[in-house]
Amino acid sequence: MLGLIGGDVAVIGDSVAGVAVTVVDRMLAGGGELVTLVTGAGAEKGLAEEVERYLGRTRPEVDLVVYDGEQGGYPLLIGVE
Repeated sequence: MLGLIGGDVAVIGDSVAGVAVTVVDRMLAGGGELVTLVTGAGAEKGLAEEVERYLGRTRPEVDLVVYDGEQGGYPLLIGVE
């Protein structure tokens, strides 16, 4: 799995969830109070929930919004504000 930030490869890993939480951490390193996840058509069941649990443990001050985007090509899109 590849995690892209700004079009550049930022993380390489063997699971979507593992890469996702690393990407979220890196994106939040610059600040942010809201994470938006858009799950794709091929997303693993429970992917958004794994990221939510991780944020609850490590960054409880951050809000999370999840949308079912059903986009092809990307199992998960992540935005940080």
